[in-house]
Amino acid sequence: MTDYGSRAERWVATRWPAIRARGPWHFVLVRGVLLWGGLMFLAMLVLTGLRLGFDHPRYPLLAAIAAVLCAIGGVAWALLTWYFNERIHRALQQRDRDIA
Repeated sequence: MTDYGSRAERWVATRWPAIRARGPWHFVLVRGVLLWGGLMFLAMLVLTGLRLGFDHPRYPLLAAIAAVLCAIGGVAWALLTWYFNERIHRALQQRDRDIA
C-alpha cells in the first residue's frame, strides 16, 4: 500500500472500501438521509422553536417543510460525497497500479 498524502486520501484508502461494499443506496439512506438530514432536521427544529416559540401555530408546518428539505439535502450531500470519494478511490487504485 502506498503512503497517501492528504487526510482525504488516507480516509478513502482505509475506510471507503468497507463503506463502498454496502452500496451507494445504503450510503445515501444511512449517511445522507438519516445522519446528515436527520441532524439538520433536529437543528432546524430547535432553532425554529427557539426563534418562534415551540407553541407557534405555524411550527408544525415549518417542521414538515424542514423534514422534506433536510431529506432532499441529505440525498444531495450523500450523492456528491459518494461521487467524489469514488473519484479519489479510482485515482488511488490507478496510482497503485502505476507504481506496481
